[in-house]
Amino acid sequence: MYLSRIHIRNFRQFGDDDSSLQVSFNEGVTALVGRNDSGKTAVIDAIRYALLTRGQDFLRIQPEDFHIRSDGKQADNIQIRCTLSGLSMDEKGAFAEYLSFDANNVSLVISLTARRLSESPGVRRWLDVSVRCGIDGTGPTIESSVRELLASTYLRPLRDAEREMSPGRGSRLSQILANVPEINNGAPFIETAPVANIAELKNLSLVGLADYLRHVVSQHSGIDSAQNAINAQYLSFLSLSGDSLKGKIDISEGGNEKARLRQLLERLELCLLESTSGAAPGRYGLGSNNLLYMACELLLLGREPEGLPLLLIEEPEAHLHPQRQLRLMEFLSKAACKLEGEALRPVQVIMTTHSPNLASKISLQNIIILQGGRSFSLASDKTELELGDYRFLQRFLDVTKANLFFAHGVIIVEGDAEAILLPVIAKLLDADLTEQGVSIVNVGSTGLRRYSQIFQRVDKAQQPLSVPIACLADMDVMPDCAPQELDIVEDENDAKWNNPKRRWKAIRV
Repeated sequence: MYLSRIHIRNFRQFGDDDSSLQVSFNEGVTALVGRNDSGKTAVIDAIRYALLTRGQDFLRIQPEDFHIRSDGKQADNIQIRCTLSGLSMDEKGAFAEYLSFDANNVSLVISLTARRLSESPGVRRWLDVSVRCGIDGTGPTIESSVRELLASTYLRPLRDAEREMSPGRGSRLSQILANVPEINNGAPFIETAPVANIAELKNLSLVGLADYLRHVVSQHSGIDSAQNAINAQYLSFLSLSGDSLKGKIDISEGGNEKARLRQLLERLELCLLESTSGAAPGRYGLGSNNLLYMACELLLLGREPEGLPLLLIEEPEAHLHPQRQLRLMEFLSKAACKLEGEALRPVQVIMTTHSPNLASKISLQNIIILQGGRSFSLASDKTELELGDYRFLQRFLDVTKANLFFAHGVIIVEGDAEAILLPVIAKLLDADLTEQGVSIVNVGSTGLRRYSQIFQRVDKAQQPLSVPIACLADMDVMPDCAPQELDIVEDENDAKWNNPKRRWKAIRV
């Protein structure tokens, strides 16, 4: 099961009817790219509102989430509709009463509608939110237990991975470990049958190990002496007649076995071992800890037997140097595939990025450009590119060229001379290319036409991308005598001199 489509109306910069937003996603990795304020975060937040997220995030529609129309008035309702496709037979059975049937397709459609009941958010009930199923959003209400199965994992931008992985009540690591099936393996500890050797310790469960540690600590002479001193020298003098106060120094845990396991997991911390990376022992930066954090989340999503394996990442490149960004993209692509012999489920990844490094590494067909409140997929059935063009661009669209996805305008040139001279010429004409957000893409005399067609749409009725593209080709003029020297033409009257199909022409005086 994966998120195949989302339709957003009256949410932030996305309006109603023609100005609403529809985005289709792939099963694997999908990258939302575009300039600042193009709506990438709004799409991620819309998914979070409709499907909820794991962890301790508190999600609630805010007054500023309602779209402000061109006339200055704010919309009264928000509609977010998520379509989940590719359901397995077990998933169809689990969500049977919520399924939608369209032709031969079976899908699960989640529709969130938020209506403002008052202009002032300060009143007790200013908002009404309903979550229903059905293609038109009029089906049964989605129960909270069902929405929990659909909850995605969300990694916020500029996240503090070290804090997320640190111990504490409700820590993210404890939630991840609690969903690892093997965490409950092992036997309990019984005080009347003390452990005799290390081999027996290995057979204990985590709670059993904690009970064994508590037993050993309580037998320590220092603990026993302090406990006796507190009881004999202090509490005995504070007790009333018939009321005996006694204290016990113990490792703080209580409740049933499940509660004690949760308390134990909340004390664990995940950190990186020492390496040759140059980091001081035990000290790693935000980048390394972010990789550790993402690895944990992917472990949880891949090993869970049920639920929606959806990972939402904003700016995965945060705190990572370019080489690690490329390595991360390879890792995410692998996690999104079902590999033979592996028990992990494939994970769908939807990410936002401003990184040309990541944009150059991800498949061109998995990129969606957001611009002007609209989405422009670069899938093969959406652009003028042919299959051979995609194969070519997959090989040659490197990081120096991938900045075109974020540009306000693109100039495609065939050589270094143009790439060096054009910015200088533009400055002399008081038209600074950097100030205008124009990128120069040097294709090195190869594939100029292919690059120029990336933004061209198959559907001519659709509003095009407002990114002007100019292609500056070389004339490649030969000397007047060259055609005759190379036996390309026979004489002065040869028609080949003026053949329009030739890629270059000699200029005759």
